[in-house]
Amino acid sequence: MLARGELSARELAEHYLKRIADADERLHAVVAIDPEAVLERADEADLARRAGDRRPLLGLPVTIKDSIDVAGMPCTGGSFARAGYVPARDATVVSRLRDAGAIVLAKSNVPEYSSAYETDNAVHGRTNHPEDPARTPGGSSGGEAALAGANATPLGIGTDGGGSLRVPAHYCGVVGLRPTVGRVPDTGTWPQTRAGGYMDLFCVGPMARFSEDIRLVLPLISGPDWQDPYAVPAPLGDAAAVSLNGLRVGVFADDPRLSVSCGTLAALARAARAMSEAGAVVEEVSAPWEEDPTELFFACVAADGGAQVRADLANASGRHHPLMSGLLEAVSARHPSAADWFGVQARVFALRAAVRALASEVDVLLCPVVAGPAPRHGEPPGGLPPERYGEFRAFDYVHLIALGGLPAASVPAGREDGLPVGVQVAAAPYREDLVLAAAAALEARL
Repeated sequence: MLARGELSARELAEHYLKRIADADERLHAVVAIDPEAVLERADEADLARRAGDRRPLLGLPVTIKDSIDVAGMPCTGGSFARAGYVPARDATVVSRLRDAGAIVLAKSNVPEYSSAYETDNAVHGRTNHPEDPARTPGGSSGGEAALAGANATPLGIGTDGGGSLRVPAHYCGVVGLRPTVGRVPDTGTWPQTRAGGYMDLFCVGPMARFSEDIRLVLPLISGPDWQDPYAVPAPLGDAAAVSLNGLRVGVFADDPRLSVSCGTLAALARAARAMSEAGAVVEEVSAPWEEDPTELFFACVAADGGAQVRADLANASGRHHPLMSGLLEAVSARHPSAADWFGVQARVFALRAAVRALASEVDVLLCPVVAGPAPRHGEPPGGLPPERYGEFRAFDYVHLIALGGLPAASVPAGREDGLPVGVQVAAAPYREDLVLAAAAALEARL
């Protein structure tokens, strides 16, 4: 509409500013916004377009997770440790969005230190689900998912370590892509993870209402910046060029440690049928569950016994959300030696090899995202009892895919108890084109 002259960038900005003003009273998802600056940038975009500028995102408002640096805007990461911090430089992903013509609309809420599956912190408070304020939009990119689910942003940027894009997208009925680590640089995000236990588990990725919007932005934010040591110049295939006819799809929901909800299984079955109807060859496969992916994921997070997190949060002077206090206590109880950490790495690499071997047998994998739809605040999903909240068992599937190093998206595939339910679509490393082609096929049929 912008390109055809049917809509000005200012009109679009005004629309989303109003959507945020209306929706955020119940969501509490926005932590920083400057409407005057947004409208000023929109006017500049309109002038540029009239002068012949044809950048692909010119005049498009985007929202950014509050753990990603945006020059001139606060970036607390949900922690008092960063109270008053305003970065002078954009994160690499933000710089690339601006280069493509995008306008930063707002910063969105996160759990403290981006380290929980519920978006709540002691600085900005709790974010609510767009359809039910008694429920969580998930975390850690929960503010982005809440805004997208309320149609209060056309495009968002978040991060994903153990499911922080995919889980909120699943809860809120939108699309969240975890790219292959190295596809999009993480320079300018907090916490810094490359030299810690997260190793190459942490990545930056997009979230939107539809997969075609992910397809639009992913090439624009991809490629090395020669600062993130994991970012590589890997070719990015075109999802539109992927033929679904004969595409091999492996479906699994065989985690022996976790029972997922009936609605989650029904959504997975619907997705499998949809892929078959699109011409794919669908078969059941078995995932490598000999290793416990959730226990192993948190063994990585706690690799240094909490030394980095304590240092990063020292300026908070003990002012933490209870979820972070619990995490600090849990990781501080571990005292791994260097030999222990190398042992954890060996386990990660063995599981990664097994997951990638499974991915090599098919073109696309379909599995659950988590155990069920968005739970009430302070409860685990999938009907697990509240006292098991801290086990994070409901997140086995997102942990498995993260440890495997696969690109994956959460795609809406059904509803349960009146709430959205997604499925997880994954493929071999650097085959985001297969993930997005399958996502588009599911959208078209579901």
